[in-house]
Amino acid sequence: MTDGTTDLQALAAEAYIYGYPMVRNLDEVDRLARKGMGSVPPAPANEFSHGSRPADAATPAAGADHDTLCSIAHLDLSGGALLLTVPDTGGRYYVLQFVDAWTNNFAYVGHRATGTGEASYLLTPPGWDEEVPPGATRISVPTDAALIVGRWACAGPDDVAAVRALQEDTLLEPYWTATEEPRGLPTHTYISDDEPALLFYEKLRIRMAAFPPAPAEATYQQRFAPLGLLDAESPYTHPESDLAGALREGLAEGKAKVEQAASEEAAEGLNGGRPGDHAHDYNADYFEVGTLKDPQWICSDRDSAHLLRAASAHTALWGMHGYETEYARARTDAEGLSPAGGRS
Repeated sequence: MTDGTTDLQALAAEAYIYGYPMVRNLDEVDRLARKGMGSVPPAPANEFSHGSRPADAATPAAGADHDTLCSIAHLDLSGGALLLTVPDTGGRYYVLQFVDAWTNNFAYVGHRATGTGEASYLLTPPGWDEEVPPGATRISVPTDAALIVGRWACAGPDDVAAVRALQEDTLLEPYWTATEEPRGLPTHTYISDDEPALLFYEKLRIRMAAFPPAPAEATYQQRFAPLGLLDAESPYTHPESDLAGALREGLAEGKAKVEQAASEEAAEGLNGGRPGDHAHDYNADYFEVGTLKDPQWICSDRDSAHLLRAASAHTALWGMHGYETEYARARTDAEGLSPAGGRS
């Protein structure tokens, strides 16, 4: 392998670590819309889909457990702002977690963050500059595609009906100034499933263009130009052999690094603290309602944050910050094996 191809492979591995969270996140969003997840039925964009029984392993939301019901809404703000109304829960714990296309947790609404009274929130897309209606609180959404992942405390089967009533009173509707139909997730150029590496980088290329990150990250993305990730047209349908080889090897290398980091986080905790406590501290750019802009909860080194974000997407997609919840994790399995596969 030539030095140039070796450099491309290293760059492809870096791009995999950087882009894996968004690619997996939006793949799951697409699956939610088409097939649903566990007890959460399929639903179109900008509509809540409510689970009618405790979340299970089919729902990738980290922290899904046996004492909550789950609600999920895929947001598409390309057509304009949305108005969110939440009911008075009478002190019952709930949280609506807001996740952008890059898996950044950028807002929380609920018991800890905003209380349990009735409230309205205007969810606005990037570049929105209109007035917020009286009585509503604005939440600026960093990317046109985003998620709300809701968790509602449920004391058991006899409590399900009460929770379901609260879910049904949680409403999303287009704000009256919204004048366009949402565009939906961008469609990428067809790449065969037999070429998973090329398909991954094609998804990343089209989604990077559709959902720009924070300005600091946009500058960072320029380094991926030699891979074709900034090209307006897909370079992956008939790539040159050196590029194709570098992408295949780079994906394998990046995937191995993500899996290793995920194992280390599960076993020992990354970024300090217990496993899981700081697994979602990679957002350093967007702090809306309910988030804590505190150095304790921000991984300031962006390279480390990219790896942390990828590891979290791999094992705990849609997981919340440690200040909203604590995740109990076993250091070994029933056979005494650690998450990395060895005995501790």
